[in-house]
Amino acid sequence: MTTKPVIAVVDDDDDDLFLIQEAFKLCLNEENVLLVSSGMDLLKRLEAAKVLPVFVLLDLNMPLMSGFDVLQKLRSDPRYNLMPVLIFSTSNAQTDIDRAYELGANSYVRKPASFNDYQSVVEDLCNFWLRVASTPTGRILPASD
Repeated sequence: MTTKPVIAVVDDDDDDLFLIQEAFKLCLNEENVLLVSSGMDLLKRLEAAKVLPVFVLLDLNMPLMSGFDVLQKLRSDPRYNLMPVLIFSTSNAQTDIDRAYELGANSYVRKPASFNDYQSVVEDLCNFWLRVASTPTGRILPASD
């Protein structure tokens, strides 16, 4: 039995989570999409996960723990530091883009304005990260004692 790949989406905006979920439904038929509304929730879910997400789609502007903070934590933890993290933000500020890459983001994607654009972006992300790109091995995490 093989485990279905998981994609994690972290965004505090319910409307954005709904749009991204609907776009993933149209694009994927076998992968699981984990939707979480905060960076702290993502870190808790990863801690309990047996298999890491194929990639994480991470919003920057969230309360309590920003996307930058989450990215720093992921990159400083050897269990997660190779997991692809794609920033998904409304910000087009060059300082945000530069900082995301400096902290180890694998990509920076602007959030689309319409559902059709969401669908197109999600399709492109899935095609690249699930079908074109080769990602690190060792996605199955060791059992904790």
